[in-house]
Amino acid sequence: MMNPDFSASRACAQFASSLQYQDIPDQVIDFVKRDLLDWLGCAIGGSASPASRPIKSVSLLLGGVRQAEVIGLSSQNVVTSAACNAYFGHILEMDDVDKESISHPATVVMPAALAVGAWNASSGKDVITSIIAGFEVMLRIGASITPEHYKIFHTTATTGIFGASVAAGKILGLDEKRLLWALGNAGTLSCGLWQFLRDGGMSKFLHTAHAAGQGVYVALLAREGFSGATHILEGEQGFFKGYALKDVNCDKFEDFFKVWRSGNVSFKPYPCCRHTHSAIDAALDLREKLKGRKLKSIKLFSYSTAQQVAGKRSPRDQREAKFSTAYCVASAILRGLPSEKHFSEEALQDKEVRNLENLIKIEIDDDLNKVVPTNWPHRIEAITDDGERLVSQVWSPKGDPENELDWPAVESKFKTLTEGFITTATQEQVIEICRNFENQNSISDLFETINSTFQPSY
Repeated sequence: MMNPDFSASRACAQFASSLQYQDIPDQVIDFVKRDLLDWLGCAIGGSASPASRPIKSVSLLLGGVRQAEVIGLSSQNVVTSAACNAYFGHILEMDDVDKESISHPATVVMPAALAVGAWNASSGKDVITSIIAGFEVMLRIGASITPEHYKIFHTTATTGIFGASVAAGKILGLDEKRLLWALGNAGTLSCGLWQFLRDGGMSKFLHTAHAAGQGVYVALLAREGFSGATHILEGEQGFFKGYALKDVNCDKFEDFFKVWRSGNVSFKPYPCCRHTHSAIDAALDLREKLKGRKLKSIKLFSYSTAQQVAGKRSPRDQREAKFSTAYCVASAILRGLPSEKHFSEEALQDKEVRNLENLIKIEIDDDLNKVVPTNWPHRIEAITDDGERLVSQVWSPKGDPENELDWPAVESKFKTLTEGFITTATQEQVIEICRNFENQNSISDLFETINSTFQPSY
């Protein structure tokens, strides 16, 4: 239950307004710089994808003043810039994920911070500080309402707007009162429903675009004196009452400056829903144990949230395949390490993969459920055609903090995601900028470097 004398909303505004670069542990700064490179790879690859065309077309149609750079597009106003880059970063399903809040912070917070930072001529240190402020607020809000909230709402969207508003507001120099207003108006614009997954829609990209763009918008309004709810989280008609779907314990908002959630986010090595990744790792282990033999039976033990989000069977297109644990497992067993080409229309028609997917039986395991969201585990039990029983259990998939991707691994992922879309020389320049981002004097230089050789795939 919430303590009626404690305001989570005000705690967020107090933290964000007072945070200074020197307050942040070195390891958290290093992690966020890695996360920036990771997100840029996702956004460059996403902007090169045909799925980016709708928002590019609409942005050009609406036009307006040019204030901040967009990957693969001419400069746009600061709200549209944040929205476009956020949209691109979520297309490939390769962006970061926080386990406890079940959300993707980079692709909503970073575009907001970078857009306002470029327009405001901010330093690299200022942008890093604003990103971490946004992460810390967003991830606490998300962690306080999951997993019940996540059954209906896409947490990246609903909490991402809070993180984006804080990041933008921090760069704009908003004081505590105005940051509180920005949070209040972020909460009243918060939205994002999962129904699109059932119906095969593209709404997930819009969720991140809305969160980032509108986060910037409410911060700009707050700067101009536009007030908002000052108890948006804990109020009687506020976010927790309407969206949490459970009683909320606000203890998570009392450890700012003590616990740094920004440094505890997971990277995604595979281009599909993070809920499939421990299953994929188990499948890759099983592939090694099979030594080319066939399977007579295969059972996948999963947890409820994974099947709620990634339980699609017999996927009809790329998006459905990326949210199909069974397809991902079958593909990994037969093809090895997942890549973008494994989700192509041609790959989806592979009869051998389809037959193996149909063989997989999925069962919810209560013991696995108990460790979520601390872990997102899967277990595979299979019988080979010669009668051997094989078991593979994965508790922490590759990319989790317990099994993290270091700089070389993130750099390799970045190069893979951007290969053919920017030159090798540009890749190296972007890596160097991210490694030394605290020394960056112009945020615009980052996007100008990317766009100097950017070539889309369509």
